Amino acid sequence: MAEDPESGTNSYLEFRQQLDQWRADTEGCESQAETYKKQGNQFFSFGCYSQASACYGMAIELSPKNAVLFSNRAMAYLKQEMGDEALADAIRSISLDPTQVNIKAYWRKSQALLDLGRPEEAEAVTDEGLVLEPNNGHLNRVRRKAREACVVKQLSACKWVGKLDNGIQQGLVFDAAGKMTMIVMGQKVSATYDLSVEGKPRSMVVKMSMDGGMPGMPPAPPVPYIFEFNGDELWLCHPVSSPELPSKFEGPGFVRMRPDLTVDVSASSTEPLEKRVADYLRSMNNLMPELPPQLPAKPSDQEISQEVLMTDRMATLKRQAGLEVHRRAVELAKNPELAPDVPSKELAQAFRKRLVARLVISESTAGTAAAPLQAKTVAAEPVVSAPVIASRDVEMNTPHSTDYQPSTPDPEPSGCWATQFGQLILMICDASARRK
Repeated sequence: MAEDPESGTNSYLEFRQQLDQWRADTEGCESQAETYKKQGNQFFSFGCYSQASACYGMAIELSPKNAVLFSNRAMAYLKQEMGDEALADAIRSISLDPTQVNIKAYWRKSQALLDLGRPEEAEAVTDEGLVLEPNNGHLNRVRRKAREACVVKQLSACKWVGKLDNGIQQGLVFDAAGKMTMIVMGQKVSATYDLSVEGKPRSMVVKMSMDGGMPGMPPAPPVPYIFEFNGDELWLCHPVSSPELPSKFEGPGFVRMRPDLTVDVSASSTEPLEKRVADYLRSMNNLMPELPPQLPAKPSDQEISQEVLMTDRMATLKRQAGLEVHRRAVELAKNPELAPDVPSKELAQAFRKRLVARLVISESTAGTAAAPLQAKTVAAEPVVSAPVIASRDVEMNTPHSTDYQPSTPDPEPSGCWATQFGQLILMICDASARRK
């Protein structure tokens, strides 16, 4: 009876995990998982986040119950705008260690939810983490941003209309980028708004620019408002005859606004989703080499710059396409058979090869088989590349070592089991000798 290849692979992986744990328990011997983690930290410190996530992934294969590894990879994914993957890793990390020791996983889970447009859930996760560590700066910062995002989501959902104290009707249209348009007597005035959501009542400052105003006239001064959502209404109140911000919704500066549901303020694309996905796949495949660039353990400034430039272009492309398009593209990469036509299937297969080579998806996921994991066949240097966000603050769980030399990754099972077994016996003998 023929042996199940998948069963053999799993048995081999389990044996590698047991052997690596033995190495970890042996005095004077460093586990391969720890070596991969150090490599990941090193690449992360260079800003090579996709290289880092691949190293953490190889460490996770050998140490799948290590909460720190999942938390570190979640951060590397966040830096690449890979919110879904970061969320999954952060959830896994917390399930392995929900204590204050693993507080960074709560931060990364909340940040991933915020990046995925789920601010209410992000705020709930920060609340869970702040119970464990009330003064955590990262969690407090994400909670503030989550609260702001919740408010922006409500403000930008529709056009708001109401009557001023003098009976004139006013319209307000907010967008998610901090811009707004005021419509009074058919005239539109462009403005920006800045939120403060930590106080009670909440407040905003509106800065207007009078389009078409008198040349040479100074711009209108900023106007502070307090605001709150009351049922389906937006209540606003600004000071009148006083520079002080009001504390109650009353007086001549108070206006109650209702949503104007006859106006659609959403910015949805008119192109079919599958057409946008095909364009995205084509662009990504053109931008991303099939095999990731090979970086040495200590890349030069030029090599780092080239990596950051390429991955920044990928991040820009991902942002422009949007989360829905990217998710559908990854879904097709996991299973190209879901593609609506042959050209889209071929694009999905090409994208799949790129994601597998970068350890983003597993070679064993459903669908057409893809190329082997290149990062595990190149000796000494993990090989990956992916988008990057250079602006988000980051703090890793472990210090970054700068004096290690990368080791050769363990080979995947293939070909002769006798050869593999012989290699493992040598490793066992080495570990045994060190233990003695």
